Amino acid sequence: MKTDDERPEDEFNRLVVQMATTRAEVRAAREDRPTAWPQGLRQVLQRVAAALHFDSRLSNPAAAGLRGSLTETRHLLFSAKGRDIDLRVVPAGVGFELSGQVLGPDEGGHVALAAHLRAGGPPPVPTRHADIDPLGEFHLDDIDGGTYVLTLCLGRDEIVLPPIEVGDGA
Repeated sequence: MKTDDERPEDEFNRLVVQMATTRAEVRAAREDRPTAWPQGLRQVLQRVAAALHFDSRLSNPAAAGLRGSLTETRHLLFSAKGRDIDLRVVPAGVGFELSGQVLGPDEGGHVALAAHLRAGGPPPVPTRHADIDPLGEFHLDDIDGGTYVLTLCLGRDEIVLPPIEVGDGA
């Protein structure tokens, strides 16, 4: 005969409670500081660094297959874990607008934009947040010039883009 601590129902109940706690921690972390996950969630979430594949600031328009003159819109394309992130930086008034689209697996999520700090400094605190809509699109406006890190939280992945310079010819 099995004792109470050996019953499969107890293990199941323990896992259900653990999952509910984890989901609550994820929700709280996303609402507070998406780039600073609680220690217990490091097993659940995977941080992925995105690679830059195209930056219109660094290329010749003719080489990229574009006709006409240079535009003020900066176009960047990143790739990470089976997803492409199409990003555009556009001057708007005295600031900038940043819009993008995630191409790949359909998952809900959100983005967080944080000022890029020098190495050894405190972790960046997100200054702007936006949800990713069902088409994978997001939009952030009224952004000052500077260097930023964009983090996308999609399912179990936290995708971090390399620092992006906004302004100075962006």
